Amino acid sequence: MNTLEFQAFSASDRDAYRRLARGWAASVTVVTVLRRPETVAPGAPLQDGFTATGFLTVSIDPPIVLVSATNASSAFEMLRDAAAFAVNLLAASQQHVADRFAQPQERRAEAFTELASHRDANGVTLIPGSLGAFSATPRQLVPAGDHTLCLGDVTALHLGAINEPLVYVNRGYGRVTYER
Repeated sequence: MNTLEFQAFSASDRDAYRRLARGWAASVTVVTVLRRPETVAPGAPLQDGFTATGFLTVSIDPPIVLVSATNASSAFEMLRDAAAFAVNLLAASQQHVADRFAQPQERRAEAFTELASHRDANGVTLIPGSLGAFSATPRQLVPAGDHTLCLGDVTALHLGAINEPLVYVNRGYGRVTYER
């Protein structure tokens, strides 16, 4: 009989923490955001977005989702300034979309014109070809160490094609196959 062996590390061992966290496969999303006009510089785009794996559904009644962003990132600024956002669940064939929204702001802005996207009732861009999207309005920002958690009230669901999801694990993309 095989036994599992564990090594103990202190909670402050950042390398061990990162190594263990990287082993967790997470769905890849693109969070598209409509910023409040008063939060952006004149002429700056109101629409923006970022690639995220820090996403989960929190509650069914009422429907609430959570997105996590590093405090020192532009993703945090987008969530802080959001009037509304959409969490687009990417399909395995959409690695190029994830890569595009992981780029600096200038390159992300191009993505909105290049994608044949459409908008939800809140005016937020939805990513075509995705598994679907949760449209939401910000409910609460919760500081959590070097990240901030953004809770959002779901205002609409957009169902796409049921397909294989894009996942990220150990610093690389992958896909999940399953039996139905």
